[in-house]
Amino acid sequence: MKRQASPIRKVWKSIGILMAAALFAAGCSNSNEAAVEPSVTPSGPKQVKVEAVEKHSMGTPREQIGEVSAGFKMEMISKASGEVVERVKQNGDTVKQGEVIARISSERADIQLEGAVTQLQLAREALDANNKTVQIQRNKLESDIKEAERLFKEATRSQDENVTNQARETVRLLKQQLAAMDAANNSVQLEASVAAAETNLKDLRLSLGDYVIKAPSNGVLTNLAIREGSLLQAGSMIGVLQRVDHVVITVKLSEPGADLVRGKKELFFYSADGSFGKTKARVNSLDLFANPDTRMFAMELEADNPEGLIKPGTRVHVQLTTEEEENVIAIPSLSVVREGDESFAFVLNGKTAEKRTIQLGRMNGPYQEVLSGLALGDQLVVGGQHQLEANEQVEIIAK
Repeated sequence: MKRQASPIRKVWKSIGILMAAALFAAGCSNSNEAAVEPSVTPSGPKQVKVEAVEKHSMGTPREQIGEVSAGFKMEMISKASGEVVERVKQNGDTVKQGEVIARISSERADIQLEGAVTQLQLAREALDANNKTVQIQRNKLESDIKEAERLFKEATRSQDENVTNQARETVRLLKQQLAAMDAANNSVQLEASVAAAETNLKDLRLSLGDYVIKAPSNGVLTNLAIREGSLLQAGSMIGVLQRVDHVVITVKLSEPGADLVRGKKELFFYSADGSFGKTKARVNSLDLFANPDTRMFAMELEADNPEGLIKPGTRVHVQLTTEEEENVIAIPSLSVVREGDESFAFVLNGKTAEKRTIQLGRMNGPYQEVLSGLALGDQLVVGGQHQLEANEQVEIIAK
């Protein structure tokens, strides 16, 4: 026999069913109302972040390699021919003016010198002998003339016309002989022979110095091409003497590099191996036009090198800019607004955002160089710039 439900339970069951239905209906009603509620857009100016435009480093100074050469070069030419009997100096040696570099055999020159000495001695002896002979003859003629003049005076007093005429003629003939002797004197020719012999000897003695090769100036020996036992011909090159107390640095520059240094009077350079520190060089010249073949501009620098630390034939790093020049106006790269090929930045102008066209340069980390369009101190929009329109009112928020 089944138990029948009490009337009270039936009432509570009905109430529960009605409450569940009511709650379900209420939930559906709330859901529909939420789906159709319109969104609310905040009103007022857009909020942005700004910061002042400043300078930032774009890195270390820009550089170019330069070739070092001596400021003064002299080719040493042999003035004498002969065998090299001694080589005193070597390539790379530093020499002072007058120091012996090498010696050439001078046997032939020595023989010629001995002959010249003998020739001069004979010429002088001939001149001395002639002078003595002439002087003896002259003294005798002068004595004979005096005697003849005395006899002429005595003949005049004797009033013997024949004796007088004969005495007069004797005086005349003796004086004529003296004049002829003076006119025919060989002393002038012999003196010329002595002078020629002296000149020849002097030249040979000077040329004998050519057999000792000496440094014509202070400097460093390079390209020394002589060896002991080798034969040298007069006029052949011995080597090159380079003065290193003053050096020249040649640099090849592209057009942008030439623009960086044009108008500058001095540049810094240094050695990559640390043999010397950063040093100043004077700008001696810079081509106005590029080489048509290489499209490069040649620049020449000169620098003092009193201690000889800068070696000719080496390379150095030439700084085209300074650290200060590399400190330029730069802005965060993320603040740049790009539209196609153009770049813009927003700058606060009162309460509006001014849109400026900018020209960009190099990048270094988060910053990018601005070549034009911005100035130091400009209030640059660095947050919210991508949602802005030109000359739109903005509100600054804290950084």
